[in-house]
Amino acid sequence: MDKTHRKNTRSHRAVAAISIFFLLLLCIVISGCISIPGIPGFGLNGPFHHAENDGKLSVYFLDVGQGDSSLIIFGNKTILIDAGEMDMGDRVVNDLKSLGVTRIDLLVATHPHSDHIGGMLKVLDNFTVGQVLDSGMPHTSIIYERFLEKIDKKNIPYKIAVQGDTIEIDPALRIVVLSPPEKRFGDDLNTDSIVLCISYGTINFLFTGDAGFETETALSKSGYAINAQILKVGHHGSMYSSSPAFIARVHPETAIISLGRDNLYGHPHKQAVDTLTKAGAKIYRTDRDGTILVRSNGISYMVKTGKSIGGLVPTTTQKPQVTCTSAVIVPTIPTLPASAINITIPQPSIAIPQIGNAAAVVISATQFNAPGDDRQNVNGEWVQLTNRGNDTVLLAGWTLSDNNRIPLYTFPAMLLVPGETITIFSGTGTLNDTALFMGKTEPVWGNSRDIAILKDGSGKIMDHRSE
Repeated sequence: MDKTHRKNTRSHRAVAAISIFFLLLLCIVISGCISIPGIPGFGLNGPFHHAENDGKLSVYFLDVGQGDSSLIIFGNKTILIDAGEMDMGDRVVNDLKSLGVTRIDLLVATHPHSDHIGGMLKVLDNFTVGQVLDSGMPHTSIIYERFLEKIDKKNIPYKIAVQGDTIEIDPALRIVVLSPPEKRFGDDLNTDSIVLCISYGTINFLFTGDAGFETETALSKSGYAINAQILKVGHHGSMYSSSPAFIARVHPETAIISLGRDNLYGHPHKQAVDTLTKAGAKIYRTDRDGTILVRSNGISYMVKTGKSIGGLVPTTTQKPQVTCTSAVIVPTIPTLPASAINITIPQPSIAIPQIGNAAAVVISATQFNAPGDDRQNVNGEWVQLTNRGNDTVLLAGWTLSDNNRIPLYTFPAMLLVPGETITIFSGTGTLNDTALFMGKTEPVWGNSRDIAILKDGSGKIMDHRSE
């Protein structure tokens, strides 16, 4: 597909004004004396994403007692991740029907323990399922054998998850398998749980099944971007999950723990809760909050809870109908106006001082070929940068170029802290602490044989990556 590049024709007066603004802003950032709304120091500020919205994406963390079950509704597409114990099957079915679900496009069994797949027997009996994604770990339980028998009997397409796989449900929804790797960790079913990152616009959800420390360490070293605003906490918040290093990498704003009240396992463990709290995450629990709903428009998200046996949704066994008992709505932090987000800041005549170890900032991932029609999904193209060093780095004046060496984007003055990742989308959107936007209306990256080139403020090539 041909690329579109627009010539910059700003007047000398505009260039001078922006240059003065840039230099003043740089001094402010360096001195740290003034806080400017909308100019994020990545990873240093509080949540940017909470806001009331009527988003297209709805994620329900269903109250299924001591088990897991999450329902994702995106337009007319549905994904069900786990379904609780066998005795929760009817509740899950009723909740789905109450929400108008008639078909499940993707059914995910994170691992074959009964508190995750027991309810799926009823789900398979009541809904048409488009595809099953399974961890593929052998297990001799009767429940798992019946689960596989039903899939085979109904001739449902069956796929074993492998790290790096992407699942196509909708062009605007990105689903990536982060674990298990092709070579499994061992015989432990929890460790080889399916871990999924589901992204809509700039909002990321991380679903971790019952993954524990070993999986978390491997994910942190995998090179995949694992940062997410919403984290489904691993293993019901046990003492064997949510390590400080992993939570620091994910940097969740919202953490959701699925568990039963007064359970025999002592979940959630104080250590996990303390780690999440110290990381600044707002914790929700199905044992206290009932079913939890997160709704997103791809830029912001809102959280609602419903305290009852049936959760947020009415069920055929619950009267009267359940309503939301609480809602968490935090105003969005002001961002730069849309017209300013996509300005390419000219290089001032004064050299930009380099702050931090610039060599530690790398292009950690790219997606040049957007899912579906590129022209309808410009933000399906993106480039990710990660700071793998120990110093905070100032990205002022840095640029991204393609294989024609033409600058596509110039970074505003912002800080990238150690371990943090940002994504630069080709299209438009609202600047926040994990996403930047080029402001293009058409695709800019070639679908094959293109290259992303990262340069610092002096024009020195810092990294490059091709597909």
